[in-house]
Amino acid sequence: MLKKIVKRITNNFGLKILAVIFSGVLWLAVVNIDDPNTTRTFTTTVSIENGDYLTGIGKYYEIENNSNTVTFKVSGKRSYLERMSNTDFKAVADLEMIEDMRRVPIEVSPQRYGGNVTVASKMYYLELSVEDLVSKPYVISVATEGDVSSRHALGEISVSPTLIRVSGPASVVGTIDKAVATVNVDGMTQDITDSVIPVLYDKEGNEVNTTDLTFNIQNVMVSVQILDTKEVTLNFQTTGVLPEGYEYVGVEYKPQTVLVKGTSSVLNMINSITIPEAVLDLTDATGDIEKEVDVSSYLPEGATLVDSSQAKISVVVKIEKHEKREFEVPTANITVSNLGSRYDVKFLKDTVKVELEGLSTELDALDAAALTGSIDVSGMTDGEHTVNLELNLDSKFKLSKKATVTVDIVPADSQNTQSTGSSASNKTDIKTEGKTESTTEKEDSSKSEESDSESSKTDKSNTTTQTSATANKTQTSKTSED
Repeated sequence: MLKKIVKRITNNFGLKILAVIFSGVLWLAVVNIDDPNTTRTFTTTVSIENGDYLTGIGKYYEIENNSNTVTFKVSGKRSYLERMSNTDFKAVADLEMIEDMRRVPIEVSPQRYGGNVTVASKMYYLELSVEDLVSKPYVISVATEGDVSSRHALGEISVSPTLIRVSGPASVVGTIDKAVATVNVDGMTQDITDSVIPVLYDKEGNEVNTTDLTFNIQNVMVSVQILDTKEVTLNFQTTGVLPEGYEYVGVEYKPQTVLVKGTSSVLNMINSITIPEAVLDLTDATGDIEKEVDVSSYLPEGATLVDSSQAKISVVVKIEKHEKREFEVPTANITVSNLGSRYDVKFLKDTVKVELEGLSTELDALDAAALTGSIDVSGMTDGEHTVNLELNLDSKFKLSKKATVTVDIVPADSQNTQSTGSSASNKTDIKTEGKTESTTEKEDSSKSEESDSESSKTDKSNTTTQTSATANKTQTSKTSED
């Protein structure tokens, strides 16, 4: 049986081998005609390997020219290629293989039918922009948005932590000007604390794109103090001696008041801000003094200006030159002191000229008729006398030169009725400094003079009576003789 089988197989063996060969050739011919070799283009995304390599050597990279995708050609049988897509290929760029710090070779390989398709042997590259990776700290400043409640102001503002470290490409980090933490204080009446994300800005005030940046912290804590406010006046003091004939008029300044802030306990002790006299020295000044004064340095501890732009105050110290002007003082307004009891006084003129010195505006407002004065006639007797006049002047004025008045002193029993009347009038207005003669003494003196007068009258009357009696006796005697 076995021999029969072997015999059948080996029978015409050559022909059978030839037939197999022919069949294979025929199949190949059919295949080549119906499934030929062809080429097709695919595109796939490049994956990065060893991406931390550049970071590890202090470099930052960016992919340029959209080279993170690669387009390539694949050859093989049409039947295989038609069943393949872009995802059937893998493109890898190993950063450790970087060339000249600008490009990395891309290796493309099929994930299916690897033995039946071939990727074109062309070199593909991932193009990179490489720069130094830098890290820099920035002080965090605090900004506020909104307005606190009325009669309140911002006090101390603090942030914790105070620094933020920014890492990234030098080209980006180099544009950063500041880091700002902004907190909303709108309508606030008491201290607040809030968590805030710092924002980076360039020199133009534009926000910096942080996509390629990393930070050592994400949030900071901002604390804001809310203080009370108070409007207070300014008090300027002066020092120094002006030249003769000049007068300090006052101080003009703007603004008249400033708004200060502080705790309620501090503000309760502040009614005004005093600028010490040393700041405004008037020595030898012959005209207005203009000066800019920083009032912030004279605030009590715990108080500051709400608006720092108000710190410098424009001050004008007004200095005016005295004028001299003549006035006529009625002599009726002049009192006489220390006039002897046996005398009367008569002014030879109704007015006396005086020269006063003072500010023009004050001199303009002065009423000469309201001026009063006094003279001292101690030890003076009968006759005309020129006496120094002492005027009762307001501190605004002074005599620019000595004033005198001429008077006529006459005996009190003078027959000149007008003079007597004038003397009596003056004696009624007599005033003595220190009251050297008391009212009682004057009254006693007056009573004594009246008593002497009455006694004199009595003596005269008695004498007259006696004379009359003698005359009568003589007349009687003559009559008897006749």
